[in-house]
Amino acid sequence: MELQLSLDRSRRIPLARQVAHGVRDAIFNQRIGPGTKLPPTRELAKRLRVSRMTIVEAYEWLIAEGYVESRRGSGTYVLADLPVPARSGNRLKDPPRRTDVLPKQPVRVDFKSGLPALDLFPRRAWKAALSKAIHNAKTEHLGYGPVEGLPQLRRVIAQYVGRTRGLPVAPEQVVITIGTAQATDLILRTLSPLQGVAVENPGPEPIHRLARLYQGRPEAVPVDAGGMRVDLLKTGSQASKVVHVIPSHQFPTGISMNLERRLELLNWADRNDAMIMEDDYDSEFRYDQAPPIALAALNPSPRVIYLGSFSKTMFPGLRLGFCIVPERIIGRFLELKWFSDRCIPVLEQLALTEWLESGEFERHVRKMHKVYARRRAALIQALQSHFGTRIQVQGVAAGMHVLVDFNLGLTESELISRGLQAGVRVYPSSPCYIGKKPSIPGLILGFGQLSEMEIIHGVELLSTRWLP
Repeated sequence: MELQLSLDRSRRIPLARQVAHGVRDAIFNQRIGPGTKLPPTRELAKRLRVSRMTIVEAYEWLIAEGYVESRRGSGTYVLADLPVPARSGNRLKDPPRRTDVLPKQPVRVDFKSGLPALDLFPRRAWKAALSKAIHNAKTEHLGYGPVEGLPQLRRVIAQYVGRTRGLPVAPEQVVITIGTAQATDLILRTLSPLQGVAVENPGPEPIHRLARLYQGRPEAVPVDAGGMRVDLLKTGSQASKVVHVIPSHQFPTGISMNLERRLELLNWADRNDAMIMEDDYDSEFRYDQAPPIALAALNPSPRVIYLGSFSKTMFPGLRLGFCIVPERIIGRFLELKWFSDRCIPVLEQLALTEWLESGEFERHVRKMHKVYARRRAALIQALQSHFGTRIQVQGVAAGMHVLVDFNLGLTESELISRGLQAGVRVYPSSPCYIGKKPSIPGLILGFGQLSEMEIIHGVELLSTRWLP
């Protein structure tokens, strides 16, 4: 039976997601059955009068969610063993209350990146800090706080980055933000209108998306074993005026930018009157040596905006981060921030100040440093045990994820769909690339939230589906 889909261009739902939802509903209502081959992307794009990339994106979503699989040289098919509701005649028996959810293979192990070990977070210590904050809060702390953040928190953060990242900074330059996402957005707004935004390729997909919102088409700069290829940045009148870079532990490759490249990037910024956004999201977790000093610490001129976060060291729901803003742009930055959030929640700032001043924060980081080092070692050992020389682990020993290339004769979508059949969710690296994707599929495997036993079991389950 031919797949019938309709799109409503007046809705705010992206067309790719409408296509994906339409295919999902067709599967659920058994208008197309298990094992059915979906139309080729070009054919369906022509029929629906959309771009082929819209259909490709829809199919990739369906593959990632476990509804369909891609077969090399053959096409895209509905999973043959996909569970669907029983059917009698033209009516479903006992239809579920929600008709937008398709029963899926339960996920036993989820290698999602960006999540710390939430079960090991010291809730009692944090609760005590919150209780102390509310007990000792002054009357003004219950009103609107300063847009730049509490002065006591800015002071202890300035001391912390000076001690741990080699970055001497005045507290007046520290601005408390709702994570690095808000900081990045505010920086691009502060520096608008922009004459170009340069991003690492591969790099964080949300950063690529944000750069497109402001620039349309960001300058994609390749990353190799030494970091961003600074020699490929445009120069002169064509130079981008903002560069986003993650020098200490690049995402997703995990590499650390070498000193030569760091100095080269700083010199390039000086020559081309550009600003650098240094995203330092998880430098606390380097396992083979001390992390390099911050890029901003190498540059006495106000070219670098340093971004830090507590999402990976504590927990993402805290939504507290900070940035160190050069004096020449901090006035406009704060003016825009006032309209963005008015102020960051004050009691959480007071509790975080207590944690930093008491040493509780650094004790927690030291504890988790050992935990994540063991989990990373368990993951790599398990991968090498099952896949041997058919994999390549990229990057330095740091952070809470690894990028692994799998040369198993399977496509990226096959790795994902077969992983889901085994009850394991893995994540592709391809969305991190602008333009050409790598020929050997890579997966981003997060291990921060998984125990060593879960990691070992997850890799074992993957091997049963990926290996002949």
